[in-house]
Amino acid sequence: MTPNHPATDNFSDLESLCKKICHILEKEHAVLRGRNGLIGDGVQELEQLHAEKDREIETLERLSKGLGAIDQVRSNPDRAQHVREQIERCKTLQARNHQVFSRVVTAQRRIISLLRQPDEDVSLYDPRGRSRDYTSLRRAELA
Repeated sequence: MTPNHPATDNFSDLESLCKKICHILEKEHAVLRGRNGLIGDGVQELEQLHAEKDREIETLERLSKGLGAIDQVRSNPDRAQHVREQIERCKTLQARNHQVFSRVVTAQRRIISLLRQPDEDVSLYDPRGRSRDYTSLRRAELA
């Protein structure tokens, strides 16, 4: 930061971080929407994106809550408002991704639930362990 323009530099850092976070969130959204991000390679990619996103958000929070940032907000409220809008955009993208992720998780749970339910309609064996003869049942249906 240069001593002549500390507000501009701090705001530039915040804007740059917001752009980077938004980019990460867009990549995360693409993984969630483009293929099932909860299985296969999508999991690794989501974990990497999540770790990167967490680091950047932590940096953003630290910079935005610093004493220098507070002074700069007072000296340049219009620019501060622009940064606030960018932060809100990041929050909106995060909320969108959370909704998509929740839908994917819900769908996965439904699939797992269906796979775990016993299939009572079709059984190859009777309770005594003998093979059932479905051909006689089928012939009765056709008659």
